[in-house]
Amino acid sequence: MLGAQIDLVGNLARLSDAIGEAAVAAGRRPEEVTLIGVSKTQPAEAVAELIRAGLRHIGENRVQEAAEKLPMVRDLLGSDAAPICHMIGHLQSNKAANAVALFDRVDSVDSLHLAHALSRRISDDSVLPVLLEVYVGDDPRRPGLRPDQLLDVCGQIVELPGLRVGGLMTIAPLDGDARTAFHQVREMKQKLAEAFPRIYFGVLSMGMSEDYRLAIEEGSTEVRVGTALFGPRQPR
Repeated sequence: MLGAQIDLVGNLARLSDAIGEAAVAAGRRPEEVTLIGVSKTQPAEAVAELIRAGLRHIGENRVQEAAEKLPMVRDLLGSDAAPICHMIGHLQSNKAANAVALFDRVDSVDSLHLAHALSRRISDDSVLPVLLEVYVGDDPRRPGLRPDQLLDVCGQIVELPGLRVGGLMTIAPLDGDARTAFHQVREMKQKLAEAFPRIYFGVLSMGMSEDYRLAIEEGSTEVRVGTALFGPRQPR
């Protein structure tokens, strides 16, 4: 059994405690921070075990992998509560239809083009919650809306049918200071709230295994953790 090799349930308990402690140290309540378990390359059995142990949110990076894994997870769970599934990786617009069918939320909308592609594939009576991915570093190859374009692009995306923008997601620059980046993104969310008062930007998805404590101190409401929860990534 997978849990005999890696103590998944113990990892979840320890990580949940650490997140709660970080929140309290920052003057916040533990329930203000949601854990998203990043299940990239991890087997369906491990995901199902953690969901049975109380994990409610999982994040996948690739549409193809999620299309194979998520049905297996649901079969393993049977009548147990299904997880909330997040698309957290870079999403190509030609895979928008698959993403809409697979995920409960797309956390990595990094362009107006992708937002249009998602909107076109949502049925009239459905709503897809999304986060806008922003990037505050200097690497031109990294995905994400840049700070100087966020207000304009967000203003267009919030008008698209079928999409509900709930906040921002970011990954700290590899060569930069994580705290500074998280603080910048927190300020960007506040500017969006002031610019679009009718929209509730309640989600700030920041922080991964190595920097989630800093992210919580800077106001993150969701942390995306893989290695500290599942252990090392598995070979594809």
